Amino acid sequence: MIHGHLHTPDTFAPLLLHPVWKEAFEFLKGLPAQPAKGIRPIRGEDMYVNVMEYATLPREQCHFESHRKYVDLQYTITGSEVIEWRRSGELETAGRYDEAKYLQFFRLAKAPTRVHMPPGYFAIFYPSDAHLPKVADGVNSSVYKLVVKVGLHLLNGV
Repeated sequence: MIHGHLHTPDTFAPLLLHPVWKEAFEFLKGLPAQPAKGIRPIRGEDMYVNVMEYATLPREQCHFESHRKYVDLQYTITGSEVIEWRRSGELETAGRYDEAKYLQFFRLAKAPTRVHMPPGYFAIFYPSDAHLPKVADGVNSSVYKLVVKVGLHLLNGV
């Protein structure tokens, strides 16, 4: 998991050496103030963005998840949430892997790391990073955010 702020580029400068991450961060920097909700391609299904808004929830109503085919670059536009993080190998699986959504849910076995996501912050979650989004932070009751889904094969040169 990588966490930083879009306006503090020294926190993610090494990522920009890879052309895919450079493209993803240039996309974020070029966003309008209120991008339209929905899914739009950046590189077709290899890299796309999902802009969404949802009410945050009490922690016990949220679920740990990870993705096998994609890396998530989650970015907060307005509002805020907490995302909890744990290495997926340290959690127990909860149900079968959903091939259609490229999604695996988990049950918490050890205390997680809590990442606060106010506007301008991003977090990157690789397949080994189980993450629990949508957690209310006690400040805002909703979050307007986007997730850039980056095909793992683009980063591995496959």
